[in-house]
Amino acid sequence: MILLADNDILIMLAQCDLVDEALSVFQCGLNECFVVGAAPYSLYLNDPQKCYDKRLGNHAAFDRLAGLVGSCQRLGASEENIDLLEALTRIDGVDDGELELFMHADSLHRNHQQYTLTSGDKRSLKALLASDCTLALPSLFQRVECLESLLLKAISLYGHAHVTDKIGRGHATTTRQDRFAQVLRVAFGNERNEAATREALNYYMQDVACFIRP
Repeated sequence: MILLADNDILIMLAQCDLVDEALSVFQCGLNECFVVGAAPYSLYLNDPQKCYDKRLGNHAAFDRLAGLVGSCQRLGASEENIDLLEALTRIDGVDDGELELFMHADSLHRNHQQYTLTSGDKRSLKALLASDCTLALPSLFQRVECLESLLLKAISLYGHAHVTDKIGRGHATTTRQDRFAQVLRVAFGNERNEAATREALNYYMQDVACFIRP
């Protein structure tokens, strides 16, 4: 399995120390995980203070983030698909990193390879659905894990209490609260029970449900 991970997923896994749980959901090792080549730079891993200020908001999680990114492989150039590239560049809401991931997913799909695309930012997927770009849909249909679907599967494997504890610790140690995902605070805060957590997570991902891996 090849995982194409974006920065938002990497940050959440580091903040909440959920790397091992995610790998269990994916049933793979870090050697099978791929990140875009620019990930170390866009996450400011060469400058811990800047990483804290602009990305992580959690000093304690920096080593986890650096170790995670350092253990993943780097994506090279994807096979060329000019029609898809031109269509994606016309969509507001798809940034350069997401465009690169979508292009790699298309290449893997056309070569009949197994893969999962993980994304912590659903805005690009919503923008894709709202556009007339149908070329990208076959490579993403039931191939995506978003933050919410990943957490739902982790709860099924490890239990609600275990995941809630990890989220709680991550929240407590993230001293820049604007860097901690709102969905985590909503779904796991205020002593929510498992049913309430699942309801919240499903609500947040309902708009992109067609992309989510079963």
